[in-house]
Amino acid sequence: MDEKSKAMKKLILCISFLILTTKPILSHPDGATPFWFPSSYIYGFIEGCWQSVENFPQLTKDLWPEEIRRVCGCVMDSLRHSITFQEADNSEKEAAMLHKFQMLVDTTLPVCLSEVDKSKN
Repeated sequence: MDEKSKAMKKLILCISFLILTTKPILSHPDGATPFWFPSSYIYGFIEGCWQSVENFPQLTKDLWPEEIRRVCGCVMDSLRHSITFQEADNSEKEAAMLHKFQMLVDTTLPVCLSEVDKSKN
C-alpha cells in the first residue's frame, strides 16, 4: 500500500470513530420546544436585562458582563418555555400578563444566577 491510501484509510477510520462515538447535542435537553420569539425581541430583552441587572452589584459581584448576559439568556429561555410571544408582546399590557411576566422573571433570575455561578467552578 502506498502512503496516500494508508492516510486515506486512517482518515476514514477516524471519521467513522467520531461519528459512532459522539452523542447528539440537544439544545433543549428536556425535550420541550420553546415558543417562537423574534430575534430582535430576544436581543432587546437580554440587552435590557443585562443593563438592569448590572445596576445591582450585590447580585452580580462575581460575574463578568458576558456571564450576566448568560444569566439573562437563561431567563429568556425560561420565558420562551412558559409564555407565547403574543402574550409577552401584548400591546394592551394587561395587568395580569405583566404580573405573570414579572413573576416568571423574578422566579427564574435567582436560579439562572446560581447556574451561571456554578458553571464557573
